[in-house]
Amino acid sequence: MTPRTLWIAILWLGLMLTLSGCSSSTVAPAADSSKGTTQVTIAQFGHVFLYMPLYVAINKGFFKEHGLDVKLVSTGGDEKTFTAVATGNAQFGVSDPTFTAIAREHGQGGKVVAAVVRGVPFWIVALKPDIKPLTEPAGFNGFRCAAFTAPSTSYAVMKKILAEGHADRAQIVQGAFGTLPALLKSGQADVAIEIEPTVSLITGEGGHVVYSPKEELGDFAFTGLEVSDAFAREHPEQIKACVAALKEAMEYIHNDFDGAVEVAQKEFPDVKPDVVKGALTRLRDSGTIPASPELPKKAWDAAIALRHELGDLKSSGSYEENVDMTYVREQ
Repeated sequence: MTPRTLWIAILWLGLMLTLSGCSSSTVAPAADSSKGTTQVTIAQFGHVFLYMPLYVAINKGFFKEHGLDVKLVSTGGDEKTFTAVATGNAQFGVSDPTFTAIAREHGQGGKVVAAVVRGVPFWIVALKPDIKPLTEPAGFNGFRCAAFTAPSTSYAVMKKILAEGHADRAQIVQGAFGTLPALLKSGQADVAIEIEPTVSLITGEGGHVVYSPKEELGDFAFTGLEVSDAFAREHPEQIKACVAALKEAMEYIHNDFDGAVEVAQKEFPDVKPDVVKGALTRLRDSGTIPASPELPKKAWDAAIALRHELGDLKSSGSYEENVDMTYVREQ
């Protein structure tokens, strides 16, 4: 099955799942006159630590200050998130932003209106003490490398690393979000490409970081806030309000770190406080959680180039057609 055929199949599957999972949402945002807010649904891949600006904006009341009453819906996939947006079952989506360009090839265009996560927030970890830190991708030859299921960014980045290292004898073991540590512990995988706070959890249990692709891949459009073309035309004020709330949340994380840690602990109560603080520190200091929702063209082009390399995208996926930073610059 070609990547384009796979995408079409996934898109239709995502549509069916999204329609059934988000049936209570309305196509247009609903006004709540009693609270002076507009109810909107934000579809997300899942409850992900990396999306901390989103959770801070909710917990600290930034969305409501800008007139939005936000409902979160988890879809379980980047492609399903954009399908929810494209079909009107969610007004906003938080996921891999390149899916706006991929979907545009199939008649469901949209715009990325803000960055949520910048750079490549992955670290490749191992539990086996005999697997030593690697200085180049060729070292993965012969390893079973766990990654989230295709066509996720996790899978795409792992595939790129192996290709660049000519690690032809390496194998990607796909697993659902949250299952990769179990693959390591059961011996089904030698290494896993993971995000925080799982990286800190694994290292706290005796594991270690083997490789970091951050410097190799540079600035990268990892997670964005997306809307459909139709919603952009019809509800620019809601978009401006949503972007403004995210901007305030990012500033809060960088300027009131202790307060941000409290929000993170509330959102992830099962994670030990020291792990939460360490994970959020790493994300803040690396710029993975950016200080601004601005998405530069360089970061977008890097993410699109990866999709081109993997064959997921045939069109140019141009910044001008798929990204609109007007709402960020109006703040």
